[in-house]
Amino acid sequence: MKYLRVQDQLENGGAAAPGTLSPSDFSGSWLNTNKDTPGITRVTCRTDGNTLRVRFEGNGSSEPSDWGEVTPDVLCAANIRGGPAMSFVGSFDLGFKKVRIGANLNQGLMVIASYHSCQNHDCVSRSNYFAREFFHRADQS
Repeated sequence: MKYLRVQDQLENGGAAAPGTLSPSDFSGSWLNTNKDTPGITRVTCRTDGNTLRVRFEGNGSSEPSDWGEVTPDVLCAANIRGGPAMSFVGSFDLGFKKVRIGANLNQGLMVIASYHSCQNHDCVSRSNYFAREFFHRADQS
């Protein structure tokens, strides 16, 4: 069998034992490192066993906008051998747009890539767009 990366090859050719990923490293509140962001301002993560729940808040026109809470579609470890979850993929339906999120933990920060796609007639003058933002733990301000 061919592999794209050496990390994808298991020793002795054995299959990886299926396991659960612990999302606990994401737990807590995360604040955008850019206090003047026009985008996501806060991310709150909580765990229920091995299930991660995430809530996003954005910078609304007059007050923070709550995007709601979702369970990510996918949790991923750093490699095929498993371990703690270090990234997730999820999506938010905000009515006027849908946002697909890819987040990962890197050197104590949460890095979030967001893909925004308009969903209604108001989007005639708007383009779909991408944003990447960085978050630190709220207790480390």
